[in-house]
Amino acid sequence: MEKIILSNQEIVKVCERLANEIDEKIAQSDNGVPVLLAIMNGALPFYYELVKHVKSKVALDTIKASSYDGTGTTGVVKISKEPDYNLEGRDVYLIEDIIDTGITMHYLKEFVKEHYKPKNLYVCTLIKRHNKDVKFDVQADFTGLVTDEQRYIVGFGFDYYGLFRNVPDVFVPSIQDIKEWNELLEEDKKLHPVKK
Repeated sequence: MEKIILSNQEIVKVCERLANEIDEKIAQSDNGVPVLLAIMNGALPFYYELVKHVKSKVALDTIKASSYDGTGTTGVVKISKEPDYNLEGRDVYLIEDIIDTGITMHYLKEFVKEHYKPKNLYVCTLIKRHNKDVKFDVQADFTGLVTDEQRYIVGFGFDYYGLFRNVPDVFVPSIQDIKEWNELLEEDKKLHPVKK
């Protein structure tokens, strides 16, 4: 581990603050039950910690969207799981782990508006990165941490080829970490080869 970005204790405090902000926004609305929509899989740890602190009556749902492959963005967003809830005319809160290049969130906001027609659409992110290669400068309505850290991060939903989403802290891995993880993945491929 090279550097901790957010410890689990800090994450809990951030989630308490964000939940209070969301509760305040919900209290200002007279639009029925809002839907908190998590972006799978990365946002799930953040989502489950966040909703524990939300006191308002809300519906929970998920959507699966991704533009990442390994440690970099592909620039193409894929939707592989749509919400189960009827979002039309509702207040919807998109819950994301990170806004980085802005590609995923930009596309997803447009997709949700066009396909599901919510009355209001809000974005809540655990981390907003000041990315030097930003494609869309998407602003969140609720932000946990703003960082200038440009290196790849892992833990608490952030993964390395599917691994380490379950780690309780968000951190920058060391070169040695990456080397060991690649060896682990290679060994796993030998045990579980991809069928063609």
